Amino acid sequence: MDFVVAQLALIFLPGFIWANLDAKYVSGSKGTQYSLLLRTFLFGITTYGILFLLYGLTGYNFSYEGFADGANTFNVVAFIDEILWSLPLAFICAVVWMYFQNYRIFMRLLHWIGATNRFGDQDVWSFTLNSEQPHVEYVNIRNVELGFTYSGWVNSFSEHEEVREILLEDAYIYDNNGSEVQRVPHLYLSMDRKNLWIEFPYTENEEFYDDDKNDE
Repeated sequence: MDFVVAQLALIFLPGFIWANLDAKYVSGSKGTQYSLLLRTFLFGITTYGILFLLYGLTGYNFSYEGFADGANTFNVVAFIDEILWSLPLAFICAVVWMYFQNYRIFMRLLHWIGATNRFGDQDVWSFTLNSEQPHVEYVNIRNVELGFTYSGWVNSFSEHEEVREILLEDAYIYDNNGSEVQRVPHLYLSMDRKNLWIEFPYTENEEFYDDDKNDE
């Protein structure tokens, strides 16, 4: 087997698993073919780097010495263990990567040490709804054009899309006068991001509402 082709195939194989999970659950389907290939390559290199460290820690020999029988040949049999172990390892790495990305672990660390107040490349929609803070779990979504307000617990939502999709659980629908129109177990909404109005009514500060009552 051609040595260069074999090298690329081996690198891209675990990287393809990792990159596809990343595209589906983290970064979204958008992106150029070049960026996908680059992520696949980097994820593959990272997978084999971690596998090399694990082999060293457990006392196993990584088969790079028998990687090539000659200048232009590749011995698949000599490297079969590394190939097979790289596939589940890529899946595990992808899951850990998704956890760190979706819960903004690195960004939270930067916030904690005061290095930055920014939240990265993602927009406020994704950053807010991915937050673990209790006030983002229940929302009021206003549709000014139709004159309705939708209230409910956030079950799931889309990311990185021009059209925002959100699924509310135990949802209420109100008209312009605040009268309840309907109550449903689940409510799916799809809205243009430019016409999105979301309120987060929950607050731990009771004085916030007490001040409103005193003003009345």
